[in-house]
Amino acid sequence: MTRFLAVLSGLLLTLAAGIMLPWAAIPALVLVVAGWRYRLGAVGAVLVALATLAWSDTGAVEAAATGLVATTYLLNTATVSAPHGVVPTTVPSVAGAVAFACAAVLAALVPAHLAWVPLAAPILVILLYAGVVHGLALTRSEPREDLGR
Repeated sequence: MTRFLAVLSGLLLTLAAGIMLPWAAIPALVLVVAGWRYRLGAVGAVLVALATLAWSDTGAVEAAATGLVATTYLLNTATVSAPHGVVPTTVPSVAGAVAFACAAVLAALVPAHLAWVPLAAPILVILLYAGVVHGLALTRSEPREDLGR
């Protein structure tokens, strides 16, 4: 199943690059086929798709869809040679990727005409990340005795 998803997402990645810039489908397809055997080819295919996004100046929805396909392609090609039982596309990973893609599209579609918004975005991302990590971290009420005082 992982190999099937790797092939399918690679072909969808080639299709996405070809829709944005038709000539970009050729190097994307070559790198996708190489990526089924060599992981470096998969990374190259995703970079071609990202360069196609930047070159063709597409919208937020197209960029999010290409990002989802690229994520699926990288996840599945990286685990084609993994031991049996490794499943890269679980419900939480897919739900998280789709949720973050939707959040990015919504954030890009909100009209913000303030000059300082691009400067505040990285700081907000770092604060949100710190909040999530802090919420997931285990808290201890007593100091550990095995740390050596």
